[in-house]
Parts: sequence; structure tokens; C-alpha cells
Amino acid sequence: MLGGVGKGINISPLIWERMREVKGLKWSILILVILLLPALIWAKAARDEGPSSPPAAAGERMVYVNTTVEVTTNYGSFTIMLYDQGAPITTDNFKMLVKRGFYIGTKFHRVIDDFVIQGGDPNSKDNNPYNDGWGGSEETIPLEINESLTHVDGAVGMARSQDPDSASSQFYICDGPQHQLDGSYAVFGVVIEGMDTVRRIASAETYGMRRPLLKDHPVDDIVILSMEMVEGHLAPSPHQA
Repeated sequence: MLGGVGKGINISPLIWERMREVKGLKWSILILVILLLPALIWAKAARDEGPSSPPAAAGERMVYVNTTVEVTTNYGSFTIMLYDQGAPITTDNFKMLVKRGFYIGTKFHRVIDDFVIQGGDPNSKDNNPYNDGWGGSEETIPLEINESLTHVDGAVGMARSQDPDSASSQFYICDGPQHQLDGSYAVFGVVIEGMDTVRRIASAETYGMRRPLLKDHPVDDIVILSMEMVEGHLAPSPHQA
């Protein structure tokens, strides 16, 4: 009958040496794993997060780039820069409507050379010019006056009725400075590209006294075909020479 394991068994010195080598190798592997573990965890986290942006250069300053909206009409295109920080209530309302596609198909229903072009009325989508200028979106916003935002050439403002807090979707663009409007109407943007298109629209033929109720209404439709918006964001400031 066999005795208990390890009792009365003679193990040669060579076998003991091999056992010590195996045991030492196991400890070496364990120590190596412990040393490499932080690096493996970091690599997994970096992979899960995806590529990261390079760190900002020493002394680099981040600046806010305002929202822009490129407006395309059948008369040409122009780009509006919105005053996100100077008129947040008005710009948020305008951006919400742009995102909804609210303005697509609306017309500039009121154009006065050397004064303003006005659009944004959903009523202008139909073929009845007599209801143009009387419509709007579902909600109105309070009058938001910022004394530093004035009616310079190309300024974009909100149209409204006699009630100061009645603006909704209709907006206008100044053809030339119109500072007589300062303090009474909310300026929320400015045209930064394509003023030649704005002036082309402003000089379009209107009905005039041939149809007094449509005095400033264009004879030919001036339609907004698309609005492409780039949201405001932080970006490195341009290098100053």
C-alpha cells in the first residue's frame, strides 16, 4: 500500500533546482504584471475615449466664434453673424426657427431701397400678397435692447408691431445705417458677407402707388431657399503678428 504523498520520497538536487527556477519565474511574471498594470489601464482608457485634441500651445488663448447663418435666396446669398452673447434671447429664438426650417420658402415681402428689407413671415409662403407682414411664429419674445448693438449698415433686427414685446419671426436687414431705429428695435446680428445681395433685394421693383396696399411689396417673389447655420463655438485666437 502506498504511503502519504511526500513521505519517504527522495527528490534529486536537479529536480529541486528546476522547481526553484519555475517558482522564481512565476514570481517574475507576477511582478511584471503588477508593474505593467497602470500602463494597460491607461491605454484602455485612451482607446475608449478616442483621439484627443493636441494640448493648447503655451500662451494660446481661446476666443468665442459667433454663430453664422448663410441665407440663400433666388437673388443670391448673404451671411449673417449673430450676436449670441449680446442678444441671447433674440438669437436663441432665431436659431430655433432656423433649425426648424421655419424660414424656408418665406419671401422678403417688404423692401425699401436705402432703408430695409424685411422677411420671415410664414404668410408669405402662399400666393396672397395681401396677408404678408401679418404673420409670425407661435411665440413672441420680449424686446431685447443692447445699447452697444446699433443699426449699422447690414444690421439685422427683429420686426414687431406697436407692442414692444410682440416680435416673433419677422426680421429685417438695414440697407445703410439706420440709427433712428436704435433703442426701439432689437438688433441681434449683422451681415458679414454678401451685402451686394442685400442691396440687390432692396432695389427690387415694388408695386408702389399702382397698388397702394402693396406699396413696398416686390413685384417679383424674393424667396429664401435655404439657411445653413454654424453654431457658436470656442476656438484658438488667431496668431497676432
